Amino acid sequence: MDRNEICRVNVGAATVREHLIWDEYLLRACEDGQIGPSIRTWVVNEPTVVLGYSNRPDREVHMALCRQRGIPVLRRTSGGGTVLLDAGCLNYSLILPVAYHPSMASVTLTNQYIMEKQRGLLEECLGREVALKGHTDLVIGERKVSGNAQRRGRSTVLFHGSFLCNADLGLIDKVLAFPSRQPAYRLARGHSQFLINLGISVSDLSQAVLSYWVKNSENMTDIIRSEAIWKDCSGRLEQSSKPWR
Repeated sequence: MDRNEICRVNVGAATVREHLIWDEYLLRACEDGQIGPSIRTWVVNEPTVVLGYSNRPDREVHMALCRQRGIPVLRRTSGGGTVLLDAGCLNYSLILPVAYHPSMASVTLTNQYIMEKQRGLLEECLGREVALKGHTDLVIGERKVSGNAQRRGRSTVLFHGSFLCNADLGLIDKVLAFPSRQPAYRLARGHSQFLINLGISVSDLSQAVLSYWVKNSENMTDIIRSEAIWKDCSGRLEQSSKPWR
């Protein structure tokens, strides 16, 4: 297998917390040369709030309602805004060495490079116009269908995001406060007026995303985790969530 070809990786994860740890784990594995360019798609079984690294839960989330409904609130290691993930969202994680493409050299160029590819694959999949707004939002008719973020290591980039396929937009409206920061094109719209579902099944979009990025369907591998590295990555995630625990 060409080490510069993107490979699909399969991991064993049952919760959003485990998926977030796996993102950190795969970033580290690529940094250490254990894996090359990789992608995975994943879905969640229960609604979970995920904060961006610098977000404050008391500002971005209706915490009392989350406690009442038993909705977990976690923090990822990348930037960007707060999201509510549920079974109607398709999530993806791209792990790319900086050497993979010249555009990996900076945050701005990486955003432009990957988001243009994601925009193109979504247009191809839906047969309708998709635009890039803000830094990393994909929109249809001025309404957001995908949000994305990145985390940079020494020599590797983790780029991940989610697509609203058939998400519970009403629950998003109830659980998430109006964001502390908003892109200009949002125009102070509430979540249910700003977001829109793609109306495509999670499984169909997952297949489209994987087929777009993984050119050789045989480029697939199962990751067997190292418990020592897993513990370290888990500790990093726990540390970032301490302020409200």
